[in-house]
Amino acid sequence: MNKILLCCIALFFTACMSANMQAFVQTNNEGIFIKSEKNQSIAFHFKNPSNYNTTLEYRLKKKFQELGFRVVDDNADYNAYINLVDFRKFSFAQRMSSASADFFFSGFDTIYNNYEMYVENYFIMQVNIKIESKTQTQKTSLVARTAYLSNLKRCQDALENKIIEQISSFFYFN
Repeated sequence: MNKILLCCIALFFTACMSANMQAFVQTNNEGIFIKSEKNQSIAFHFKNPSNYNTTLEYRLKKKFQELGFRVVDDNADYNAYINLVDFRKFSFAQRMSSASADFFFSGFDTIYNNYEMYVENYFIMQVNIKIESKTQTQKTSLVARTAYLSNLKRCQDALENKIIEQISSFFYFN
């Protein structure tokens, strides 16, 4: 029994200390699809009205340079307007009776007490994006979410990585 408990604790700490943190992102529509070519130019116009301490703009520019874009300030083939709307931690707790727990978990978990607490902590980051080219304008909103299993900096990095991956996936090459 002690070995099983030690293994569970070791797995928990391994999950908390791992370099990668799972995050997911959702869009408010189908997303953005832009056919592009290497060596085209892009200008980022980044707004951060709440003054969150973030490296999103710098890392996004670096990612697009790695993809073969020229990052410029004006007269670009694409203008990307990015507004960092929100970055915060949410805590959700719900007291459940054993009957409601059976409804949610379908009897997979045995509940010994009359009541249990269902608790969830997570961070979200929301950005609104509008990308303009000479021929079209497309916009969407991204909400990235991750479980709170680590410190604030690691959660923020995971969310920013997910948003950068999503924005770069909007562009496809011939």
